[in-house]
Amino acid sequence: MKGKSNHILSTTLFLLVAVNVLAAEQKGRSNAPKLIIGITVDQLRTDYLLTLEDQLSEGGLKLLLDKGLVYEQVTYDIDNPDATAAMAVLATGTYAFHNGIPAREVYNTKLSKKQSIFSDKAYLGNFTDANYSARVLNSTTIADELMIASDNTSRIYSIAPDPEAAILGAGHSANCAFWIDDKQGKWASTTYYRNFPNYVERKNKDKPLSYHLSEAVWEPMSKVRFLDIMPYHHEVRGFNHVFYQQGQPDYVWFKSSPLVNDAIVGLSKILLTTGSLGSGKNTDMLQLTFYCGTWLHDCPERYAEELQDIYLRLDKSIQELLAAVDSKIGLQNTFIYLTGTGETTHLHQEIESTHVGTFTASRCSSLLNSYLVSLYGKGNYVTSMVDNQIYLDHRSIEQKNLKLNEVQQASAEFVMMFSGVEDVVTQYQILHQDVNERIKRMRRAYDRQYGGDLVVTLQPGWSYKQKDNSPEQPQTRHDIAPGPAILFGPTIPAERIADPIEATYIIPTVSHAIRIRAPSGCKMPSLITY
Repeated sequence: MKGKSNHILSTTLFLLVAVNVLAAEQKGRSNAPKLIIGITVDQLRTDYLLTLEDQLSEGGLKLLLDKGLVYEQVTYDIDNPDATAAMAVLATGTYAFHNGIPAREVYNTKLSKKQSIFSDKAYLGNFTDANYSARVLNSTTIADELMIASDNTSRIYSIAPDPEAAILGAGHSANCAFWIDDKQGKWASTTYYRNFPNYVERKNKDKPLSYHLSEAVWEPMSKVRFLDIMPYHHEVRGFNHVFYQQGQPDYVWFKSSPLVNDAIVGLSKILLTTGSLGSGKNTDMLQLTFYCGTWLHDCPERYAEELQDIYLRLDKSIQELLAAVDSKIGLQNTFIYLTGTGETTHLHQEIESTHVGTFTASRCSSLLNSYLVSLYGKGNYVTSMVDNQIYLDHRSIEQKNLKLNEVQQASAEFVMMFSGVEDVVTQYQILHQDVNERIKRMRRAYDRQYGGDLVVTLQPGWSYKQKDNSPEQPQTRHDIAPGPAILFGPTIPAERIADPIEATYIIPTVSHAIRIRAPSGCKMPSLITY
């Protein structure tokens, strides 16, 4: 009862603040902003950010924290979303069951392999060999709704290190989405978007990223005496990272460093100046994704110094961006919202004694298929097990005139007997039953097109590997560190809300603050009618 009361209190506070935001907007301004900037910071954690607050620059993150409306604890009502799934929630205001984006990579049963959720052979790449589109995205995004509200006159661009984040920022209808191609290191896009500016083409040809990367070095920005964000980590060894392997630039390494944020700011400034973004009659939008995770996507404890430096360098990148916007357009003519995904990966080091056991997917699949043969006769019933989801062969099941939900249930009961398995939920239960909150949470994160027949949850302390000779994935953890959300504008009240707010509230609130419709997948009731 106490948890329910806290939830009601948090929701009430959120609604009251949202009402105040809109009232201030309507009272103080008759015109829409010239530019809307949406900033999503991959892996940004509130606790790390606030710990380093006194070291932030006045014109960067500290400006947003001091002058903006800050929600300190943005949470997700699903289990451990990856960064792409979290960004999809922040872009659409709804979960994967409605927006179609359950993870960065999904298992394609027709091709029997994993692929990017946005992989689409129907579209060619610009400055990349890869093929992507936003067609799998079921909901509109805030970028789409601005384009609709402006009758297709707004200019909207999205910039990110990777294609998935860039496409989520762009939605269906942006002018273009840019990301750094892993092979060529150039600003890439897809022909799904029809406006690849010629000045970005020139930048790719005249001053490609490889030109700068040959001499790039990542060192501590300032001498660190102790690690504020990790009080139990006392070793300060210094670091010196370059981005070349065997004489070739490594763009994946580069994109796990804070230098990628400088590159994103650099392209943003070109869009502001050469592209005159925010200088027209209509409201334009710039969607940016910055990186604030660990070096090489490894555990924070192994690269604690680098992680602290990433936060301080992120602050400098945002300071440079805001200074450019203020000089070109004026912050008083700009609406900014910043969201962090929180820590959505768990690559923590674990002491050996906490490692309870290892669950091997291939062994589970083989034993499950043998069990189903004993029940239903010879056949290949199990296609594969990928990322804790088991895929059954629907054609074989149909040919034997078996009911799919009964085979799923028999499979679930068998897999539940495996050591380390905490829970097994069938596709039928996810789609058709509201048995408990656990299944509801799974449904929110489940996509019907790519989801498996069984979703297996391991007990804490158990690791997962695909085959006997495959590397082990991190041990199962059920926690997630929340990220912040900040709304910043000339009439936005400066306030901090410490109560947890569900991530699906953020985009509807932003939409109301800038007076456009919320994205089509939003399930939250309308906060304001106007």
